[in-house]
This record gives sequence, structure tokens and C-alpha cells, in this order.
Amino acid sequence: MAIADIAKQKTQVSALPTLEASIKYPKSKAEKKQENDFNLLSTVHEPERTTVKPDIPPEHIFTVTLEPDDFTEEKFALFDNYQRHVHHEGDDDISKAGFKRFLCSSPLHRHNSNGSKPLGSWHHCYRLDGRLIAMSVLDLLPHAVSGVYFLYHSDFEKWSFGKLSALREAALALERGYEFYYMGYYIHGCRKMRYKGDYRPQYVLDLHEFTWDPLDDEMRRLMESRSYASMSKERARMASLEGKESGGDEPPSKASKQDVDAAAASDDPANVAGEDIKHPIPLEASSSGLSLLELGMPGLTPLPDLHRQVDLDTMQVHLGRDGVHEMQDIVSWHSGAETESRSIKGAIAEYASAVGPEIAKEVVS
Repeated sequence: MAIADIAKQKTQVSALPTLEASIKYPKSKAEKKQENDFNLLSTVHEPERTTVKPDIPPEHIFTVTLEPDDFTEEKFALFDNYQRHVHHEGDDDISKAGFKRFLCSSPLHRHNSNGSKPLGSWHHCYRLDGRLIAMSVLDLLPHAVSGVYFLYHSDFEKWSFGKLSALREAALALERGYEFYYMGYYIHGCRKMRYKGDYRPQYVLDLHEFTWDPLDDEMRRLMESRSYASMSKERARMASLEGKESGGDEPPSKASKQDVDAAAASDDPANVAGEDIKHPIPLEASSSGLSLLELGMPGLTPLPDLHRQVDLDTMQVHLGRDGVHEMQDIVSWHSGAETESRSIKGAIAEYASAVGPEIAKEVVS
């Protein structure tokens, strides 16, 4: 099945029902009772043409289509409006080249998995009467729908399209068997990201244990009291305190003590992050000259583990007209080191450490 065919199949044509329709076809008592029990799929599909009565013409046509992440003037116009009105950027900040680099032509290649579901980077486009009014940038992965970015036109700001897109994307993950919906980064102190916590059940990744913890009241309290929040470190701290109060004979292990010291530190970023992180204050880290691998940033694969799991020499790179080659085929590859971030080898090592061994072995840079 061609990619274009997949995109057409994913087109969802919706019609907004009129007041006439609600009068002519009033809901039964059973239907009204069901409204009290929220059902994601039925709610998302309720205004679509297949569920709207055919004998009453709709006031508007609302369509949601899954399209390739290619550049178009229509998409750029929407991006331009969004960046100006929401992020208050000016002419010097907005360009077609920047838009293409940021949200188009992702290195994740579009294809379909066994003919059943599309994979790769896509644009989820929302149109009202043919006009593009909002767009999600999605990475469709084998086991997750990942929301990369969302933008909408300022004319429709009051309609909370961000929430509508979250419902649509969650429904997409559920219906097409992606299993999980990844809403991207959650920064508790960022007001614009707080809405992500309204969806339940919601989980956040612990960058030390690589486990998922529920975004509940306990986690929120921890985020409000720490510049760097790790539930695993907090549990270690609490376990140590309980051991001291009970007069336990065995002191905490050395590793546990390090976790406890980091979690129990003050809210100073230099202490909260832990002893294993060099220059935890961002400005100091940026000016240190150290690579990400040397800084000990949480969430990155350590260099020794990277050496064991990934052969950096055989990672692939696309060189335009010259096609795809292994890194070791590049002349300058052998003149750098993994910890030299300005060298090709250093940049690729940081990239592989950030995306993880499994993706690093498959991706074409």
C-alpha cells in the first residue's frame, strides 16, 4: 500500500450538526444518560459525517487528515501566524528554512507496518471549510503516537484546539494499536504545559531508574519542591530516613547514600541534580566545553554502555547524492573522539547516547 493511499484512508470528514438537527432528532433518555459516562472514541467521532443525519445539511465541514510532513505554503502561513501570536516572534525569527528544519522532512522515514498502520513523521491537519486552522506534528512509532508540536491559527484560539488534538491523538493511538500516547516534555513550572497533566492516567519518566511514575499529587508536590525531581531518589531518601528512625543496624549502601544525599539536598540546582552530574547549572554546563557524555546528563546512555551496545563506526549517514554510507567511510571520522562534541564522531556519539542504542542502530542520520 502506498503512503498516499494510507493518508487518504486516514482522512476523517466531519460535519458540524445544526440546531435543526438537534430539534428534529432529539436524544433519547438512554443517550442522555450515556453522556454522563465519557467515552473517548464515541465523543471524538460524534460530529463526523457518518454519524450526522444525512437529510440535514451541515453548517460547516470540519476535516482531520493525516498527511506527509512535507512543506507547503499553507502550512507555513499557519506556522507564521502561530509563532507571532503565541510566541511573539518577529520577522527575524520566522523563516521558511527554519520551518522546514524544525517541523518538516523529519529523518524518521514514512512507511507502513505490515500494511496496517503508518509509521514515521506526519502532519495531522485540521481544516474548517477547507481552511487549515490547526496542525499537529506527530511521530508515529511502532508502540506510540508521539506529539512533537502543535500549532493553531489565532482566529480560533478560544476553541482550545490543543485539547481537541490531544483527544484525537489519544484516539488514534487506541484505534490503530499504537498502545501509548506520548505528549512530549512536561515542565511543571511552565504554565503552557500544565494542561498535559489534566489527562489521566499520565506517567512521567524517571531519568535515573528509567521507570514510569504516575503524575499524581505526590509527584506534583515533589516537582514543586525540587528543581530536579526524581521519584526513585526521593524513595531512597525516605527509606534512609525511616532506617535511621527505626535504629536499623545496617547502614545504607554507598550507592543508596549517594541517592539520598542528592535527593535530600537543597533546591539549589547545583546540589539537587546529584554528585554524578558535572556543572548541573545550565549556563555553567554550556560554557564548560565538556560534551554531553562528560557532563553526566540524566537520561543519556553512558559512554561505556554505548561502546558495548552500539558500533558507532557502522552507524549510517545519508550524504545527499552520494547515498547512504557508514560513518567510518567519512575521512574526518577518524580524526575526532567521542567526547569532542565539535567533531563528527563526537556529535554522532552524543546523538546515539540521546536516542538510545536501539534507535541508534537503525536510524540514518
